[in-house]
Amino acid sequence: MSAREQTAWDDPPVLRTHRVPVTDRQRVPARKGAGHQAGIHPEDEPYYTTGQPAKRARADVELYEPPRMPTVVRKYKPPVTQVAEEVPVRRLLPAHFLLTVFGIFLLVIVLALFLTMYVFPALRGWNDDRTYGYPRTLHVRANVGHGTAAAPYSDFVAENVRGRIYVVEIGEGSTAPTLIHAYYIIQLTGESNDRVAITAITFSDMNGDGKLDMFVTLENGSTFVCYNTGSSFSQQNPQK
Repeated sequence: MSAREQTAWDDPPVLRTHRVPVTDRQRVPARKGAGHQAGIHPEDEPYYTTGQPAKRARADVELYEPPRMPTVVRKYKPPVTQVAEEVPVRRLLPAHFLLTVFGIFLLVIVLALFLTMYVFPALRGWNDDRTYGYPRTLHVRANVGHGTAAAPYSDFVAENVRGRIYVVEIGEGSTAPTLIHAYYIIQLTGESNDRVAITAITFSDMNGDGKLDMFVTLENGSTFVCYNTGSSFSQQNPQK
């Protein structure tokens, strides 16, 4: 009877690990496994953000950017929307209508009075100053039979002196006193009587004696007659 072969298995010797000094570049993670997730950073290969080299782009990879098509930008002005608000219509009462008409009537009266009392007189005074001057003066030349055969015409100058109307007759071509006459026509009264103009001096036979009589017309419409006596004028009719 043969002896049974026996095989012995020896377990490998247990090696004791020595302590590794902890440095800034190598840290032994804790065996508790806290702070890590499976598959991201194993316990034996911790990840440190400090000291990692910067990643560079690969030279063999070309960045491709497709060409952009030209674009045209058009600005459209948005339409303006107008919202019409409905205004309530107020009905005009009869009393309000009468008051409005009465107010317009009073306004027209006041405007008419203002024009009559201030505007029209100012315009008339300005026109008289431009036409007749101040004092008011008027000159007329006529043949009334008072001159000589060589100089039959006479010059008539009418003037308003402080409200007194005078007419001066001067024979042309001679300075003899017999050919110079002054006629007092009238004394005017009222406000601004010195600004009443003599608008016209005309000659016509008034009494039918064949001689030209003198008519003096004022701005206010008054007309005064001076009768021709043959050598001068008089306000008294020689036939009466």
